[in-house]
Amino acid sequence: SAVSFGNLVRNMHRWAAHLMVVSVTLHMIRVFYHGAYKPPREFNWVVGVLLFFVTLFLSFTGYLLPWDQIAIWAITVGTNLAPYTPLLGDTVYKIMVGGSAVGQATLIRFYVGHVILLPLAAALLMAVHFWRIRKDGGAAGPPPPSRRDVEARAERAVTGAVR
Repeated sequence: SAVSFGNLVRNMHRWAAHLMVVSVTLHMIRVFYHGAYKPPREFNWVVGVLLFFVTLFLSFTGYLLPWDQIAIWAITVGTNLAPYTPLLGDTVYKIMVGGSAVGQATLIRFYVGHVILLPLAAALLMAVHFWRIRKDGGAAGPPPPSRRDVEARAERAVTGAVR
């Protein structure tokens, strides 16, 4: 039983997910370049970094959902990195996978994370992020020119006008 336009919807979702990761990455680069991580916006930078990680986790959890061989082996490799984390690695692995290996419990956990938990976290963090942008005076642009730049520009204007 095929769903009408199912492949179209699935592929649009897949490409939009890729575009989302690229967009968030480019946004973080722009914010960093403009120095918007500095006071008074440092809290909002932390919220943005958390949003970046939520975006990556959405991509990671969504990769398993087709439940094909490529997805199963990719998630097996990805989750096998967890035990190498100091202290909590084995515990985190068992919580993520729902047992000792990728299986049906993993699919359910990743589905719930992808469809409910991570979107809720993203919505909450986006609300805080947008509120902080408003509170901090809007989007940060390029850093203002330094005093030396302003003085040099004024000097050039004066010497150019005398000639």
